Amino acid sequence: MRAVGYVRVSTENQNGCDSFGLETQRDAITKYCIANGLELIRVYEDPAFSGSLQPLERPGLHALLEALKAGDVKEVIVTRMDRLARDTMLSLWLMKEIKKLGAELVSIAEPGRWEDPTQKLLLTMVAAFAEFEKSLITSRLSSGRKTKARQGGYAGGKAPIGYKAERGDKALTLDEEKASTVKRVFELRDMMPEASLQKIAGILNIEGHTTKEGKPFYPMQVKRILDRKAFYGGIYRYSGVEAEGQHQNII
Repeated sequence: MRAVGYVRVSTENQNGCDSFGLETQRDAITKYCIANGLELIRVYEDPAFSGSLQPLERPGLHALLEALKAGDVKEVIVTRMDRLARDTMLSLWLMKEIKKLGAELVSIAEPGRWEDPTQKLLLTMVAAFAEFEKSLITSRLSSGRKTKARQGGYAGGKAPIGYKAERGDKALTLDEEKASTVKRVFELRDMMPEASLQKIAGILNIEGHTTKEGKPFYPMQVKRILDRKAFYGGIYRYSGVEAEGQHQNII
């Protein structure tokens, strides 16, 4: 019987060699197929941090569902149900879609079959607990980030141009080169209050300034800098919290 596997990581910490890492999941799926006489033809994976993505936004899962349409795969193997999804309704929807495509979803850690009402109930409960666990983790992370934000520290997210975010740091650190670009944006705005964003972007490009990614400026990137005037002046805002930031002012 032909089978495919699916592996996924949903947080940065899982994208390695711990108990939920991709290599560990692939190894478990391979061993399961060998032990059960299954022909493993492919393992689909989503190595990016995919926890917040909808199922068809995950390229690996999307490719898997498309491949099932050929009808020659009879089992889809995951190491645990939460590798498929941590949302109960989403898990059940995916199980149903896989079933409609002529295959059966098999979780190594939570074996069960749809034909058995008791096993079906257990699978539903597993999906519900996975969603509950995700909600707890999200709540704890949000609480911790808000506490850090109240202290003016870095609560997460992509660092704005002019700053760097290092893992473990309590505050953003200054990027000297890009900080000069931020200063120049506000200088140009003060010098030419009526100038368009397009004009300011053009001047920045002529002077050799680049974005955080090293690319030319466009009006929207200029606007984003101007919209963060309070932040560049020392005010840190996060999810409704406002405090005097620990980061060094640029303006």
